[in-house]
Amino acid sequence: MIETDADRLHRLLADENSSKELLKIPPDTYKQIAAHIKSIKSESSDDERTISSELSFAERKILFDIATRLIEVRIAKFNRDSEADVSHLTMEEKYIVEPLIQSKKRFDKIGESIFNGQTGELEHASSAVKQKYVYVRFVQPYSAITGSDMATYGPFEIEDVAIVPVDNAKLLVKNGIVTRNWIEPEER
Repeated sequence: MIETDADRLHRLLADENSSKELLKIPPDTYKQIAAHIKSIKSESSDDERTISSELSFAERKILFDIATRLIEVRIAKFNRDSEADVSHLTMEEKYIVEPLIQSKKRFDKIGESIFNGQTGELEHASSAVKQKYVYVRFVQPYSAITGSDMATYGPFEIEDVAIVPVDNAKLLVKNGIVTRNWIEPEER
């Protein structure tokens, strides 16, 4: 009998569920699943209601559900065990846990600052979240704006890239002035 991608992925999930430790899985697991989904998606149209397209959709849904569950189980294991081996994570999983690790470090830093009475450290942490800035790309020309930080930005032409306060970026996205995909630069 031929083992399908769904069978392999289901086996990985079953193995992960039966183990207390975070298992090492092939580093390209999610890329292989995405590539397979891409290949079967191109074989049929989502607009057509044929048996082939229905089967393709069902297979894609099964693969997605199993892959998502595998990620959830593995990330939960990593969160429970602060000593878990990060090398057992795939690159996609590392992408997910990176902010969690940063969050834990911040949590510890705030706790330590409170315990040691370091009000300056707490004030520094507070100021870091008061104003965030993001890169935006303009898809329409736009006149100069006054940012939530009271600085002046612009005027802007189509395809201009700028760093603006996140609150202003959200409004610009809502009005279709900039693209939704932005990257947070370092804190100022």
